[in-house]
Amino acid sequence: MTDQVDMIQVVGEKIKPFVHMKHIPHLIKSLYGLTVKSCKELDSYIDKNYHVIVTGQSENPYIKHPEEDGYVLKILNKMQSKNLLFVEAQHALITHVAKNGIPVPYIVKNLKGEDMSLEKIYHSENMTDSTPFDFYIVRLLTYIPGETFLNKPVHPKSLYNIGKILGKFHTVMEGFHHRFFDSHTFLWNRIWDLAEIERLREFLVGVQDENKKALMTEIIDAFNKEVVPKYQLLRKSIIHGDVSESNIIVQDIPGQKVASGEPRVCDVSALIDFNNMVSSYTVFDVAICIAYMSIQCKEFDQRDVGGHILAGYLSVQSMNDTEREVLKVCVCARIAQSLVMGAYTYHMDPSNVYVLNTAARGWPLASLMWETPQHEIDARWKRIMEEYENFSNE
Repeated sequence: MTDQVDMIQVVGEKIKPFVHMKHIPHLIKSLYGLTVKSCKELDSYIDKNYHVIVTGQSENPYIKHPEEDGYVLKILNKMQSKNLLFVEAQHALITHVAKNGIPVPYIVKNLKGEDMSLEKIYHSENMTDSTPFDFYIVRLLTYIPGETFLNKPVHPKSLYNIGKILGKFHTVMEGFHHRFFDSHTFLWNRIWDLAEIERLREFLVGVQDENKKALMTEIIDAFNKEVVPKYQLLRKSIIHGDVSESNIIVQDIPGQKVASGEPRVCDVSALIDFNNMVSSYTVFDVAICIAYMSIQCKEFDQRDVGGHILAGYLSVQSMNDTEREVLKVCVCARIAQSLVMGAYTYHMDPSNVYVLNTAARGWPLASLMWETPQHEIDARWKRIMEEYENFSNE
């Protein structure tokens, strides 16, 4: 395990860990001195995550009282497991964010007092000399109870609250630094960075429909033409990189009186999963958030989602004129990334149905957003933001 290695996923490479459920209790016991009562695998795109409930007994001097809600055992994908500095930066970021009042899971030390370890994990239940294996970084984090925003009915004010927590996160990140982000020779070249949108063409092999493939190509071309030349006018910061419905823990605001089946207003309990953190353009984070929340929304016109998120975001942060100008194209580019990489990952591993979450609603949304003129999207979002402003002034 080295400080810095190139972390570029190439076409045909499988990076998600192979882990048999049988190994989880052993890992928890041998590394953290805890005894597993129950274990459930959580959805994950390229890692392996497990929610483990443990007994009240601890052999770990760094765990005085085991958490009743349990922990999340995170086994990092093969690519990121090769880079120690990346994981150190992620831990530093989580600690910084927590100290500044944004709820996140905290990292649990293992029996050696370390935040992580590189472990040899076999790919099957049987462990013999001929059993395939790989080395993966293993970590344990506290489990934050609640629900992800995935499949929650979408209320406009929930989107406002999500936008607001994203704005607070960006404010907090203005004071964060780690040497991981300093290197000019080592860049975060993963396909999920919007700045790497050109590389998306390599993964179009997973998209079988020629019309869909043509739409993705058109969006990539537009990004290169309309966004890339304006980079120097966009603000940079450390961004989350994946503010999606699966990485936001929410809870219903108590005391609401709503009809049965109607969406309730949610507040954000925590942000999770900082695996896509990157030094990039701040507007990309806003676009990513709008893209995923738009895909999630079934309750009203998806094109209006951005207005509610921006209203919350701009209540605590700011955006310059250029960032507003490129936002629609950036939203479409993120939808394209999600659709293409989902199709490609499923093409490579048909058992990974989790990656198809965005497909059913994402493809129609990509067409709808792309075909709606920029001025109409801007007008929709402006009207919604003005409604919030008028309400707050009453």
